[in-house]
Amino acid sequence: MKLRQIEIFRAVMSGGSTTAAAGALGLSQSAVSRQLTQLEDELGFELFERSKGRLLPRPEAHALLEEVGELSGLLMRLRRYTEDLKAGTVGQRFLKVAVPHSFIGSVMPAVVETWLSARPDASLEILGGHYDAIEHMVMTRVADIGFVSLPPRDKGFDVRPMLRSGSVCIMPAGHALTRRQVVRAGDLAGHPLILLGRQRPARRDFERMLRRAGVHPSARVEVHSVEATCSLVARGLGIGVVTEFIARLFAHLPIERRPFEPGTQGDYGIISLKGQPMSRAGEAFAAILQEHLTA
Repeated sequence: MKLRQIEIFRAVMSGGSTTAAAGALGLSQSAVSRQLTQLEDELGFELFERSKGRLLPRPEAHALLEEVGELSGLLMRLRRYTEDLKAGTVGQRFLKVAVPHSFIGSVMPAVVETWLSARPDASLEILGGHYDAIEHMVMTRVADIGFVSLPPRDKGFDVRPMLRSGSVCIMPAGHALTRRQVVRAGDLAGHPLILLGRQRPARRDFERMLRRAGVHPSARVEVHSVEATCSLVARGLGIGVVTEFIARLFAHLPIERRPFEPGTQGDYGIISLKGQPMSRAGEAFAAILQEHLTA
């Protein structure tokens, strides 16, 4: 079984025909058909039933598709890496950084500007995602370094702590809760909530804490970034509880922050693959990011 055959098989399953697969892969229809036939010959059984010019996947084809999914992801990453090699964008002159979505339009422009100003020949790729996705990007080498909540869920990283932060309740300017110096869990009763990170452990812990305080959380809006939470709160669509240091990045919005109790302190920092020293470019980027986040 050759990698090219697997790629063609997936394309046929996705497109429903050899013609569609050929268009997606930039091959001729005859080349796709030939590779597909060779794959079936090597396997010793048919994957498709041929009927009036159509390919009808057999149960064996669906079963095989489930097994080759991870391998196909590896192929995509390998192709991307070879393209980077060809373009000369691998190594010290090219850095791939994964950060939370909330950083993209807030802190990253200034960090990128500072980093690039000292490296006129360098280039940079910024990737956004939630913390689990960032870990996955670093583990699969899609990103060189990533900013995450510590400790990371996977143990295969070297970790560089950067800062510790508590939680704050954010609310529209002039909201009734702005009269309080500290907002407690019970104070959220009766207020529409904008909740962050559905199905993530921190979200489940937060909901359990609210229930212990007699508050039955009901999300008016579900979001997946602090930036989205802050923007919706600024529109008067609800209140939220978010990480304090990220909320500070959106102080220009018409929202107010109050310490939230019972508060928890969380640690945050940079991860890279264990046993692989961070490049000088990555070291410099991490230092600049830390300076901007703790200023």
